[in-house]
Amino acid sequence: MTKLRNSKILTIAILVIFIASIAWLAGCSKSPAPKPSLPGPNDYQNNNAVPMPPRLVIGYYENPWPGTPDQSGSFPSMKTFAKSMSAVGPFWYKATKDGTLEAKDSQLVYDTARSLGLKMYPLITNKTGSTDEVLGNPAIRTKVIDNIVKLTQEKNYDGVNIDFELLPPNHRDNLTAFMAELYPKIKAINKTVIISVFPRVDVAEDVSGAYDYPKLAPNTDFLQIMTYDKHWSTSKPGAIAPVDWYEKNIKYAIEQAGGPHKVIIGISAYGYDWPKKGAGETVTYTSAIVKAEQKGVKIQYDEVTQAPNYKYDDHEVWFENAKSTAAKLDIVAKYNPAGIAIWRIGQEQPEVWAEIDKRFPKGQ
Repeated sequence: MTKLRNSKILTIAILVIFIASIAWLAGCSKSPAPKPSLPGPNDYQNNNAVPMPPRLVIGYYENPWPGTPDQSGSFPSMKTFAKSMSAVGPFWYKATKDGTLEAKDSQLVYDTARSLGLKMYPLITNKTGSTDEVLGNPAIRTKVIDNIVKLTQEKNYDGVNIDFELLPPNHRDNLTAFMAELYPKIKAINKTVIISVFPRVDVAEDVSGAYDYPKLAPNTDFLQIMTYDKHWSTSKPGAIAPVDWYEKNIKYAIEQAGGPHKVIIGISAYGYDWPKKGAGETVTYTSAIVKAEQKGVKIQYDEVTQAPNYKYDDHEVWFENAKSTAAKLDIVAKYNPAGIAIWRIGQEQPEVWAEIDKRFPKGQ
């Protein structure tokens, strides 16, 4: 009886082990892998998947108004704060409907930027009335692209920044096709491609719908997110880039573009002065504070949106200063992107650069 009982116990034990083994194997072969959770700020800060080069700090550069010397406009800011920048993006070229590039470049600015050790990524914009041909006509599209490549080679630019704006959403596939054709041609000459895109969160579809982040990302080195103009010249008055809206768009861009290494975040340096009726007028930091002093009004600071503002007569003014910029830079730093781009240099409060240096020291 003892032998029989021992035999039964042994048999039961073997069956239990056998059944458990089958269950374990079944679990390994049939259970789906857990879905990765959306990354949080710490994941972006400690992103080891992609080596991160030194952060880009790009200052967008606008030429002086017609009839004014080259040494005005963005020039003084570029010279003074070049030590804090890695590159400039001059607003110089427009793609036309016949496929040529309309230019308003400056040799003085070019030579000065080079002497200061700044890389150059000139903006290529779409001239008003040219979009249907530049993006929708394959022959013109190729002509524009070939002219961009030729320009980049002849001027020895470090790359280009495609800045096609006010695109109807029906040009979504055409813009993607443009970048898919341009990118390999620019990379063949070992240059950088940046595309400026509108933010997508809480932005009207007719403004942002043409920018397909996931499809654009493989055909550019960086997406520069224009995280400003939440309130614009013809909208109601308000903060240029409220911080909650700002952060939502940064997170969305990083998730859609494939990671922080693909994204450059826009920093606004300007504001608007809105009359009670009609469109607002762009103001710089200096012009905004001078107007407040002239009108004898106190500048307020909205803690919710993190933006300075004031009212005078029948006007309302919202703009940017060092404090509002620091609030945005703190958000940017959380997500550790490829860099920042300031629109535009010469409009900012000079103390902004100390805030940039704290968070994005040049070469790091």
